[in-house]
Amino acid sequence: MNGLERIPEQFWGLFASRNRMIYIEALMVISQEYLYNDYFLSRDTCIQVLREHFAGKQLLMVPDDDEEESSLYEPDSTRILGRLIAFGWLKRVEDHSTLTVNITIPDYAAVFIDALERLNNPEMEEADLYIQNIYANIYSFYHDPRAGIELLRTAQINTQKLNKALQDMLHNMDSFFTRLLQLDSYGEVLSEHLDGYVESIVKGKYHLLKTDDNFYRYKTEVRGLLRKIEEDDARMYHLRKRRAAERGCSEEQAEEEITAILDRIEQGFSNMERRIANIDAEHNKYVRVTVSRLSYLLSSDRSMKGLVVELLNRLSRADETQQEEMIDDIGDVIQLGTRRVLVKELLYKRRGKNRVFEETVAEPEPEEDLSREEVLRLNRSRKRYSRSQVEHFILDRMKGGELNAADLTMDSEEQFEMLVLAYDYSTRKSCPYEVVEREVPMVEKGGYRYPQLVFRKKKTQGQYSLFEYTTQEEQV
Repeated sequence: MNGLERIPEQFWGLFASRNRMIYIEALMVISQEYLYNDYFLSRDTCIQVLREHFAGKQLLMVPDDDEEESSLYEPDSTRILGRLIAFGWLKRVEDHSTLTVNITIPDYAAVFIDALERLNNPEMEEADLYIQNIYANIYSFYHDPRAGIELLRTAQINTQKLNKALQDMLHNMDSFFTRLLQLDSYGEVLSEHLDGYVESIVKGKYHLLKTDDNFYRYKTEVRGLLRKIEEDDARMYHLRKRRAAERGCSEEQAEEEITAILDRIEQGFSNMERRIANIDAEHNKYVRVTVSRLSYLLSSDRSMKGLVVELLNRLSRADETQQEEMIDDIGDVIQLGTRRVLVKELLYKRRGKNRVFEETVAEPEPEEDLSREEVLRLNRSRKRYSRSQVEHFILDRMKGGELNAADLTMDSEEQFEMLVLAYDYSTRKSCPYEVVEREVPMVEKGGYRYPQLVFRKKKTQGQYSLFEYTTQEEQV
């Protein structure tokens, strides 16, 4: 399929917009963040990146002709991201498994973004996208004392481009799944797989990274060379001196630049490893789906399952009159018996007495409501006490503003219930006392077992009396 046909019509509206320079700058920022992302770039991350990039800048955005009025009141970062999605330069993908919204760059938009980046940075040179080239640059830099930082920068650029190629390849797999389900013949599916998927995906970087240009063969050696470069103090000293003289900056800034390049190469290899793993998973999934689709199309005209599916599809496409005629023809040809097979009754008759399923199910006995005594017994509380009664139970027994629960006499069930309610009431802000639980053995009295709780009066009670609630009958 021609690549130009997949570009939406509103895609070109970005160039006609009076805010196109702002949109292009935002695309550059998102594309740079996209290189260091694992698989997707979330919507929140895009908004944060745009907010940080345009912080301190005064944006004068003019409303577009087709822009909704509600979007004019949104923050600039959210508004810019929404317009890029509306133009089709960015694609919104909803992940229902994690309930997140992700943003991807379509392959046709990636071509234009790459061209815009080259116009913005003419010094960017073409480099072959091979792991061997990256390894050769780093190897030469390590073993040649005369080599400058340009070899490391070239390795960094190649790492970024290879990551971008893998990212585009990964997202383009979605289109193959869509087209696979739209094909109805065995030959079309096989042609799509061999001429489309194999040519663009398997014979691309994916095949090279698995055979001749094996990623896993050079991964360990590249990381080992990077580690040796960082640990070579004499080499780093000469690099700092040379770079500082070339740029006219301090040695600390030169060292930060060299360290940043080494870190980006290391991060790029980590990202490539994860992307290749994701491509492996998508590749295996596509192969399984393709084999299943081919098996179904190959046997759909002979197997019972394929015939039943085809029959149901034709019945669903027919109107009521045609359905009745088709049902009569089916009954005469396949001789399934009576027409009852097409309704909810049984397909065959059991031997012996024929019983309806509803007759074999006994009606459940109605459940009786619990009495008041049973409800009270389940709640383990036969009486209810007012807030003032609970307060007086504790405050009247305090000595010096303190009461130890171990000193209480538990000679009745009411006293134990009052202790439980007093402890529960202490969690409220309006309670005039507080509870401290000591880490000592449990107290056992009157057949009850409870921790040693210490009730103390609160230090600040305001201007009200501790017995302010004596006239209230609010239930605890």
